[in-house]
Amino acid sequence: MKKFIGIVAVLIGLAFFTLLILRIWNIQIVEWVDVMRSGFSLIVLGIALLFLCVVYYTFFKEDRSYHKQSGKRAHPKY
Repeated sequence: MKKFIGIVAVLIGLAFFTLLILRIWNIQIVEWVDVMRSGFSLIVLGIALLFLCVVYYTFFKEDRSYHKQSGKRAHPKY
């Protein structure tokens, strides 16, 4: 998962810097308004994903209890 997030971050950064370099040379492929809108959309999606993860692990994650009489190590109940 860390590699996937890293690859996505590198690709987004590479696309942003490519657009910045094209802007320096006065070449417009997309408008900056569109870039800002898609950036804000990604931020909103990230916040929604974080919220859903917190809700899932808070309310829907299976509670595993452990045997307390089975020795010094914790043994999960299945």
